[in-house]
Amino acid sequence: MASPVSVHLIPDPDQHDLLVTTLERVNKACNAARIRAIDGKISNKAELRTLVKEELERFKLPAAFNVPSADRVTQSLKGQKFGAFQALVFAPAALKWSASDRVVMPTAAGKRTVRVYSDPAMGNLRPPLEGKFAALVYRNGEFELVEADVS
Repeated sequence: MASPVSVHLIPDPDQHDLLVTTLERVNKACNAARIRAIDGKISNKAELRTLVKEELERFKLPAAFNVPSADRVTQSLKGQKFGAFQALVFAPAALKWSASDRVVMPTAAGKRTVRVYSDPAMGNLRPPLEGKFAALVYRNGEFELVEADVS
C-alpha cells in the first residue's frame, strides 16, 4: 500500500500561531460537544450537527469547521476524547489551491493563504492534494496536510 500524499505547510510566524490556536479551539469545541452529546444521550446525526454548530459558535469558529467537527465528534463517540492537537480532516471544497505552492484554508480568523512545500520528485505541476480530502496535522511543531482516507 502506498503511503498517503502529504505537503509540508510553511506558515509565517503569525499564521503558525493562528493554526495552533485554530486546532486548540476546534478541539475544545469538539470536546464540549462530545460531553453534551454523551450527557444528553444524543446519537441522532441531525441533533449532533446542531450541537456541534452551537459549540463552534460559542468558541467563535467559522462555519467552515461545522462538517469536519461534526465528523470528528461522531467518530469520537465510538472512541476516546481528543488530545490537545489532533488531525482535522477537510473536504476538498474547503481547501483552495491558488497555486502549486499555496493553499487557502480555513482558520479561526477566517481563510488564510499559506505557503506549502511538496516534494518535486512527485513530478506534477498541479497541487498533489487538489480535489482530495486532506487532514491538517500538527506534529513536532510543524504542520502538514496529509491525504485522508475517508470511507
